[in-house]
Amino acid sequence: SAGSGRKTLAIKGKLLFEDDFKTPIEYTKEFKEVKPGWKVKTAHAQWKQSGGKVESIYESGHMPVLVYSGLFQDAVIELDFRFFSEEGKWAACRISATNPELNPRAYAASVWANLDNKARARGMVLEHDEWKPGVITTVDTLMASFKPGKWYTLRLELVGNSARATCNGVTVYGTHEKFGIPKNSIYLGVGTCRHELRNFRVYEAKKNPKW
Repeated sequence: SAGSGRKTLAIKGKLLFEDDFKTPIEYTKEFKEVKPGWKVKTAHAQWKQSGGKVESIYESGHMPVLVYSGLFQDAVIELDFRFFSEEGKWAACRISATNPELNPRAYAASVWANLDNKARARGMVLEHDEWKPGVITTVDTLMASFKPGKWYTLRLELVGNSARATCNGVTVYGTHEKFGIPKNSIYLGVGTCRHELRNFRVYEAKKNPKW
């Protein structure tokens, strides 16, 4: 398929936003400005910074989620993650780009790098997620493996109604009518074992003419 080649769907343009988790911030349920035009809050669980990383602290309930608010449309979103195995807890990293006004109770475009969350296929999963009682549309999925303690870069490319995502050498690709909506939110989700995130980036994107 077009998504399996070495070509990227998107070519990076201007850097719209970056978070290196070095500016001290206490994460709360209220939005706080991190850079002009960009805010952050927790949606689920606790999050804390430690030396250029942000760490999830999970006790119970919904998987940990950190929410960023800022305007973008065609974009390349990148995030480094690693996890640490804990008995009875699962590991995954998810990037979800959306707009709650244009697509309520949904993630317009989501990618999972999923080790062992039983609610999704294992490996790389590209989807449009209408929250319960809605339906999850799996656009593409491929097996991929992830090991504890190792850093991985998860990359989501969005151009029009097409999306391509890569992690650890595995690429998923597809189209959905909601992938192309103007976006104002990025939800970063992780599994219930301890996860760390670093090097969060959002770039403007153009379609690769060689795609």
